[in-house]
Amino acid sequence: MFLDKVITFTLGTVFLLVLACQGPSEEQKTALQSRRNTGLLHQPAFWDYAASSNMLQVEIAKVVAEKGSTQQARSMALEAVAFHGNALKELQQLVRHHQKIQLPDSLGGADLGLVLEFKLLEGEELDTHYQEFVLSTHHAQLSRYEEALLKAEEPKTRDWLMNMRAHLQEETSNVGSLATTEDVVEEVL
Repeated sequence: MFLDKVITFTLGTVFLLVLACQGPSEEQKTALQSRRNTGLLHQPAFWDYAASSNMLQVEIAKVVAEKGSTQQARSMALEAVAFHGNALKELQQLVRHHQKIQLPDSLGGADLGLVLEFKLLEGEELDTHYQEFVLSTHHAQLSRYEEALLKAEEPKTRDWLMNMRAHLQEETSNVGSLATTEDVVEEVL
């Protein structure tokens, strides 16, 4: 009787081990493949957005660096040209090994229209519009990059996203405090 229980237990254990060693089930394979297909490398819209948004930041910042009415606005714009230009180069390096990812090489129609709008602005209106632009676009980028971080699998991509996130958070904080300081100065005057 005892021997029968030991044999049954042993055979059951061996059977379970054999099942475990056969690898993932078809359902598990499908789930794994589905996860891979939803990874960041399989989302061309994200890569297009990342490249376009950095190109747009550079082009608008160039306008402000040239025409801004205050040294503060021009300095902020020059920093944006350098940072977002470098971020775009890093992004191009990240995707150069992935033939499925094609980054845009120029701005689209709506973005070109926005650059033209900035070229038509002058003085304080340009500076104010630029601050508003930076705040709104950086908040939108932060949301997209936070979402992308959840899907990014490659360490270099994650590092790029985290660097972008840190910069965008710092810039929104700086521009937000700048706007608050200007409001206080206007109230005093």
